[in-house]
Amino acid sequence: MRAMKRRGLRGLFLAACLVLAAGQALAQSGKVLVLPFEINAADALQSVQGSLPHMLADKLKAGGVAASAEGGKAVTDVSAARKLGAGARADYVVFGSISKVGEGLSLDARVAKVSGGTPQTVFATAKSAMAMDAAAGELAQKIAPLVAAVGSSDRIAEVDVEGNSILDKEVVLLKIKSQVNQPYDPKTVNEDIKKLFDMGYFDDVQVRLDNVPGGKRLTFVVKEKPRIQAIGVTGNGDVKKDDILEAMSTKAGGVLNLKVLADDLGKIRELYSKKGYYKTEVTYELEQTDPRVARLNIIIKEPKKLYIKEVKIEGAKQIPASDIESELATSTRHFWSWVTGSGVLKDEMLERDAAAIEAYYANRGFVDAKVGQPEVVYGDDGITVIFRVEEGERYKVGSVSFSGDLLYDEPKLMDRIKLDELAAKGSYFNRSVVRDDLNALAELYADDGYAFAEADVDMQKHPDTKVIDLTYIINKGRKVYVRRVSIEGNEKTRDNVVRREVKLADGDLFSGSKLRRSNERLDKLEYFEKVDIETVPTDNPGEVDIKVKVKDKNTGAISLGAGYSTSDSVFFGGSVEEKNLFGKGYHAKFQGMFSGKSSRGVLSFTNPRVYDSNLAVGADVYQVYKAYDDFKKSTSGGKLRFAYPLGEYTVLSWDYRLDHYHIYHTNWNASSVIQQSAGWHWASSVFVQVDRDTIDSATKPTKGTKNTLSLEYAGGVVGGDDAFVKPMFTSNFFYPLPLDLVFHWRGQAGVIFPNAGGDIPVYERFYLGGINNVRGYEVDKISPKDPWTHERIGGKAEAFTNFETIFPISKSVGLLGVVFFDAGNSWGDYNLINSTIYKSVGAGLRWYSPMGLIRVEYGYGLDAEDHNMQPSQIGFSMGQTF
Repeated sequence: MRAMKRRGLRGLFLAACLVLAAGQALAQSGKVLVLPFEINAADALQSVQGSLPHMLADKLKAGGVAASAEGGKAVTDVSAARKLGAGARADYVVFGSISKVGEGLSLDARVAKVSGGTPQTVFATAKSAMAMDAAAGELAQKIAPLVAAVGSSDRIAEVDVEGNSILDKEVVLLKIKSQVNQPYDPKTVNEDIKKLFDMGYFDDVQVRLDNVPGGKRLTFVVKEKPRIQAIGVTGNGDVKKDDILEAMSTKAGGVLNLKVLADDLGKIRELYSKKGYYKTEVTYELEQTDPRVARLNIIIKEPKKLYIKEVKIEGAKQIPASDIESELATSTRHFWSWVTGSGVLKDEMLERDAAAIEAYYANRGFVDAKVGQPEVVYGDDGITVIFRVEEGERYKVGSVSFSGDLLYDEPKLMDRIKLDELAAKGSYFNRSVVRDDLNALAELYADDGYAFAEADVDMQKHPDTKVIDLTYIINKGRKVYVRRVSIEGNEKTRDNVVRREVKLADGDLFSGSKLRRSNERLDKLEYFEKVDIETVPTDNPGEVDIKVKVKDKNTGAISLGAGYSTSDSVFFGGSVEEKNLFGKGYHAKFQGMFSGKSSRGVLSFTNPRVYDSNLAVGADVYQVYKAYDDFKKSTSGGKLRFAYPLGEYTVLSWDYRLDHYHIYHTNWNASSVIQQSAGWHWASSVFVQVDRDTIDSATKPTKGTKNTLSLEYAGGVVGGDDAFVKPMFTSNFFYPLPLDLVFHWRGQAGVIFPNAGGDIPVYERFYLGGINNVRGYEVDKISPKDPWTHERIGGKAEAFTNFETIFPISKSVGLLGVVFFDAGNSWGDYNLINSTIYKSVGAGLRWYSPMGLIRVEYGYGLDAEDHNMQPSQIGFSMGQTF
């Protein structure tokens, strides 16, 4: 037994010796042969050629690499080098060149595996021949990882990072491709080193390779760029330091990255360009007392501020350049530039303007018009922008026909398009009309269930006659039904509130017009920041899903403020409002305002769709005070409101009002009309209104009509002290004009009659004048007067009209301009023949501000002096009005 144990121990000892011997044999393999380098310098350096191979071989040996050197002539060809390496029984061969670079030397080495493969390139630098020893050491450090010992394990057992103090180790490891348990690959390691350099955070990256149990430990030794202790800005004048620091990605506390910093300098130049400084110099400098920490200083040299002094359109021959310039967003500086920002060059607008010029030509018959790349010329006194145009030939519309899937007869198809009207008139081709026609034809088919109907156009140009014949090609697709309507994105608003505005439901035949109307209805709710209705194909070609995507917006608001208006003078007010209470679409509001001339407090609540029906119910309670010229009125009251739609665009509404009011502070010799109304009274009335609204926007209408017919009945069967019947009609008409202009006409007429022998209260009569009806005249000054007291007692009939042209001044800030003509009067009786009409002209500004619509309008009363009235007025108001 003991003999067997002795034999077992002897076997284990022999096995251990064999393993150690094998390990030593493996460690001694992987031999490197260093050949003489080619000298690209003066003869004085030829002595280095013989000493460098031995110097480099000694450095490699010191690093644990088996290496030898060979004398003789330099070798530059890899095939010849491999032959010499094979003769010396080496595994790797090192050869290269020494070059003179300025006052220093560059050592460029190539490391090739004798058995084949792509040689790897490494390099080092020396300040002089005296520093060659240090350069050889640097070169040896870079060669060592590339000559892994042949026969040893090539598996990467560990990957580590050293030298990092600010950047996390994980950030570095995420960038490298060499990973644990992968074969060691010198080429991959070289790529990893390059990636780490490309990060921009390191001054130096080296690799150390160590043999460890199970393979190799690969260590990336990095030298970080300094940490930014603080960032300073000097030379900034027109741009705030905080704006500069906010625009930069480089932040205090981070590691300096020159690539990121270069982008930051570009962002700063862009900030200055937006303000008109187009030649701004932005540089940087580092302040360092410690190589690990630095202060970054951004240095700015502001040039002279430049604005656009001229916009040229070269090549415009058949169309005046002045007509085209009005289409451009790029413009010269003018009086309103401080508000609109015009005159400042914006690169993103140049491409837009080039496309706008091409579209302008294409809409006037120039189908081949081309606009080159805009040219910007910076001068000492300003900037010139040049657009170069090739007009080409101008074509008129020839014949218009249809082909493809024709489900309707030609007259009906012609009725849906506009191009045939141009053909009948012999007008020039218009690309926008063709685009609108294609949409109209697709919508015609979509309304009959062909959700994916498409319309295209085939144009045949005739250069000899300058005519284009067009054929609309229609592909109807397949008739489809709605499988499912889904709602997405409504975190606050309930599904039923959205769904009841959608005109399509599960199982309905698809309709494009109903889909479009659904989008308009949701948009008019003003509950959503974004509305997008998408038609989604399903597995069944005969069905589609309707996906309604909305994004809730803040519908609650609390406001406090002060201001001035021509009707109320200086006022203070506030309100609390929620347009979508509990996400159910309820509208609740409390509003208060007081000034020297009036005050009011109103609490209101509306449910627009009771139990998801079409019936709307609301209630108001209020306290109102107003000082008229000849009396004052204080009112407490309430109103119960109802509304119900009559079709898609028409609403019938009715309400009941009950007020308790007091008219006081009348003159001692007041008009009989005012005396009859003085004191405390009850007002009980029923109000009925029919409103038809087809305008395209509740806030910024550009097309459509809004007509309102109303009748108020007070006294009689509903009781109260006031007794009158008051019918009124109001009409608004919006129409889009070229150049983004909008024409708006409004007219209103009304009369008031006594009811059952009662008296018409003075405050219910008609008073005109002011920003809301006939501008250019003082508020409520257009009114009949008592012949004895000369007090204004209001009219029994009134009519006025407004003609407006609205034009954009700055679309980005929502600033519009308006010019207008107003006319109207208020009459003391119902005989309007040969009566006076008060007329005015004027202009103003309208700003869609965060506080709502602000109007400032100047009117000149053409008939004011004839009636001893002030000839002009400036009106101011806030809030939407038609």
